[in-house]
Amino acid sequence: MSDRSVSKPVAVRQVAGAANPREDDPVVGNKNRWSRAVFAFDGLSAGQWYEFSAYVICASVERALEAQDLAAIGVAFLTGDRSEIDFARVPGLIRTSTDAHGAWLSGPRAAGGPAGARSVPVRLCFYLPAPAAEVAILIRSWRNTRPFRVVDPEIRPTGRRTPSAGDEAAGPPQGRLFQDGRIVLGPQPTWFRHGLVPGRALVFRGQVIAQGRSEGALAQIRFRDADGDPIPPPYPDTLATLSVPAFLDIPVHRQAYRFTLKVCPPPDAATLDIGFATWEGGGDLALTAAPDVLLDDDLRLANLTDDADPGVEAVLARLLGRLAPPDGGARAASIRPFLDLPLLAERPSPLRSFARLRDGPDAHGWAEGAIRLAARPAWRLPEAPDWAADPFRSQAWRLAFQSLAWTWAAAESPERGVRERAVAAALSWSRANPWGQPADTLSLHPACAALRLEAMLSLLEAAARDAGEAEEPAVEILGGEVVRHAAALAEILAQHTVAGSLLELQVAAALLAAGLALPAFPMSRHWTHLAVLALRSGFETMIDPGGGVAEPSYHRSLELLTLALILVPILAARPELAPLAELLDLRLPAAWAGMIALFEPDGALPPFDARPDHADRHRWLERLAAAHARPGMALPVPGQSAGGGGAAAGASRPGTLIVRRPDDGAGWSAFTADFSAQVDPQDHRDCTAFTFATGGLRWITEGEGQHVATARAHNVALPDGREPGVGAGRAREALRLGDATVYRVETTVHGPDYRHVRTFVLLEDLSGIAVFDRFATRERPLAVEGFLHLDPAATVALDASRRVFGLCGGRRLHILPCTLVGRFDDLALSRDGLAPRSGHGAHGGPVLRYGLSGTGIVEGGLLIAASAGSVDRLTAAVEGQAFQQTRTP
Repeated sequence: MSDRSVSKPVAVRQVAGAANPREDDPVVGNKNRWSRAVFAFDGLSAGQWYEFSAYVICASVERALEAQDLAAIGVAFLTGDRSEIDFARVPGLIRTSTDAHGAWLSGPRAAGGPAGARSVPVRLCFYLPAPAAEVAILIRSWRNTRPFRVVDPEIRPTGRRTPSAGDEAAGPPQGRLFQDGRIVLGPQPTWFRHGLVPGRALVFRGQVIAQGRSEGALAQIRFRDADGDPIPPPYPDTLATLSVPAFLDIPVHRQAYRFTLKVCPPPDAATLDIGFATWEGGGDLALTAAPDVLLDDDLRLANLTDDADPGVEAVLARLLGRLAPPDGGARAASIRPFLDLPLLAERPSPLRSFARLRDGPDAHGWAEGAIRLAARPAWRLPEAPDWAADPFRSQAWRLAFQSLAWTWAAAESPERGVRERAVAAALSWSRANPWGQPADTLSLHPACAALRLEAMLSLLEAAARDAGEAEEPAVEILGGEVVRHAAALAEILAQHTVAGSLLELQVAAALLAAGLALPAFPMSRHWTHLAVLALRSGFETMIDPGGGVAEPSYHRSLELLTLALILVPILAARPELAPLAELLDLRLPAAWAGMIALFEPDGALPPFDARPDHADRHRWLERLAAAHARPGMALPVPGQSAGGGGAAAGASRPGTLIVRRPDDGAGWSAFTADFSAQVDPQDHRDCTAFTFATGGLRWITEGEGQHVATARAHNVALPDGREPGVGAGRAREALRLGDATVYRVETTVHGPDYRHVRTFVLLEDLSGIAVFDRFATRERPLAVEGFLHLDPAATVALDASRRVFGLCGGRRLHILPCTLVGRFDDLALSRDGLAPRSGHGAHGGPVLRYGLSGTGIVEGGLLIAASAGSVDRLTAAVEGQAFQQTRTP
């Protein structure tokens, strides 16, 4: 839309490509991950958002045109002195299988693309954090079966930049759009506490970034014994000054400097406090992220296995042979000296507690030889289980099966025979899954492994209790599995592989359980402190001090807050962990208030972003409130929600517009719109999507169950067929017009070529709403396509006058097109084309597609009302002079 500069690559390089049909068009071959084209761009300005664009043209015989991951895109960031920067995260990008920052490129026929399409536009928006000045963009082969061409690669600023105080021109102020995870350093250290494996060093790997001249950084060192008392320096291999008694120096000679620090403990050291700081004030230094924390190489899982004997008993034996003897005695040859049965029996099980509260105590069952998982029918477990089984062709079922969570109740059964069957199933799983040779690769997923760790702890306690003093191989095998799983999850957390996600919190919760259950094991203190660091970092990232939840999915937000409530008493009961419980206590009340406000009067949760099927969230909250009662957690009684208007942002959940009406005799009503930030490429393209219910009937919905991210599966509009990208919406002040209220939301999700405003007009009694989109671009033809997804229970008809009628429960919904600028082109009804499907195979509802067009500016949309009278009131509001005067952005 503007004359913002467009840059072509200063260098193009091909690796393992194919013969070029045209010299100017790089070709990416089909050697998975090795074939790639690299485009270098320099002269960029840090603190800005950029858009990389190109076209990928596939071969006519390409067989992966419908793949969601036809190719991978990677982005490397370089400073002006050509140092590469390892940012913790970059808004707009995700970690792929091969690149720290990147995205996946869908095939041209994925997510409803035209049947004959062979080309796909590439549009990747990302933030350029300081001090980056150059980027190298890699387009890499992944699923493609034939080489493809990359045409017209270029990059340009979008106009969004890091907002400064009082800078209203900087665009939406959502912090997630400008956060790269750096830890700013100053003269006062930023401290991290780590548990030590007795007699073993810790290795820290990280990176310091510098803007301007600096004297460098340092890492201050403090050790404590098992009682928490300081151990005075000197310490091995550390330096000292009069003011800093023990430190390691981190010289910074470039704008981005990678460092490796090996910290060796003195005798009797149990914990290490390491604090990163600058030598002088006023310097501009930062860690790109919390440093990775590594044990000695011989204690890492990859070095504890032997291809000749990969079984878990051998892994445990090698590890025990390398650990320092407890209290200076003989090296342990068994897991038994480290087991304390009373402590093991009283261990916390946060993930099990979470599953019981979310799904109910009987959701996963094992009875009469059959298991019931993931809402599927009961499946008889063979005497010799096939651990690659997939009887329902369901990923959710496989994850539940591999987690062994269905053995929890059996492991705690009062009947010894039931316990023994559970132990036998776990032993069978262990034999079928030696290290590096999984029977089902889904068993390696961190969420699955975390659940299985808790299950193994329960099974270990059952086996040890039943064995008594007798030697029992099952105890060694299950103990080995606990150690193997805990070590694997610890390495995931130590390297920040899943940082800043609900998955990180789940992994950390399971690792915390293992550390607390086996306090005598030499690695337990290391596990516990890693878990606590990850929990603190994760919750601080996901729940801000005001209670705002960063997770875009409402369902996963509810999971996040449920897990937090479960962890609070576990942490509060232990003095060394209590500070984290106090932090959660400060943030949870506001977060829960925002969560409860999202529920509609009938107890439903608007299905924005990914929404796994769940039978009854109302009972979920009832179970949670009974177990962890807190003020403000109760849902309103169905049909009796509080009246009053909605709030466009802030108090309930940032980036939402929530309006509810109680049942006044004609049924309750509810409207929810979400315009929160789309930060990751895999986020659902649903900025400004909305749901609407009136008269006690849900009419406009986002569909049932897990669904695709494309904008066409949401109630949004898009210009010129272009999918929205990273960005956010910002609400203007609401405007009252008689018995209607106007809400306007400006968005940045459509890139620098368009200015976009979505307007909602809501009648006071919520008997009708209007939705309009205004797109402005250069003086050229412009086409806009909008989508409206109706509830599956609704029957929809379109008459010759372009009026749409919905019928449900004996009531009618009126839907009328309305054009403000440009022309209304067409209305079309379909069923199932782009609508979501539930996890149980139920079909999605009717989909209304509407099109508008014009030159330079297009504005229009739909009037949606429960009666002809409400249509008239909406029409009067929209055609009134007061509304017309507010329309220009």
